[in-house]
Amino acid sequence: MDKHFLFISSTPLKDNKNFMVSLSEFGVDLLSLEFFSETSGEWIAPAESFAEVETLISLLHDDLGCSISVLAAHQHTAFEDKLLKEAFAYFPNMALFPSDVLMKEMNFGDYSSYGALIKLFKGINYDLMLTASTYLRCGLDACLAAKKLFIHRNTFNYRLNAFIAATGLDIRDYHNALLLELYLQLSNGRMA
Repeated sequence: MDKHFLFISSTPLKDNKNFMVSLSEFGVDLLSLEFFSETSGEWIAPAESFAEVETLISLLHDDLGCSISVLAAHQHTAFEDKLLKEAFAYFPNMALFPSDVLMKEMNFGDYSSYGALIKLFKGINYDLMLTASTYLRCGLDACLAAKKLFIHRNTFNYRLNAFIAATGLDIRDYHNALLLELYLQLSNGRMA
């Protein structure tokens, strides 16, 4: 699955040829690159690119002499934009996932992103939320989750895929599963 790698920098990158060259030379498989401003934008790349991006951040910092943060997200909305700005404040020169930033917020007693997190799961059918939360409680073991729900494995797969389609959040990925876990913990287990 592809990820949105949102980035923000302390200096303009839009016309910086070294930035473009560094991305391509370091083996980041860019599917697209778009700038939102002189200092921010996103590229879309396979999720496996995260390891290369982590290493690339320190090289960009050294080569370009600027601070840069990257947020690897499953989508790009105002929620991820907010988290990117906070990532830059909390974690300059790092590549992160939304769950990393949310946990840092909570460490500081800041729940300002909670409303946006709720919106991600608002309106999701109860059976789909139950399927997804059971999947988490079973350690991402689909067979065990189907057994706990007393449903056939094919029914479980159908519901899990429907949850993924409805939220855009593939919880088979640890970092996406952690977003759902944070939501469930913050909402005291209430399912949308």
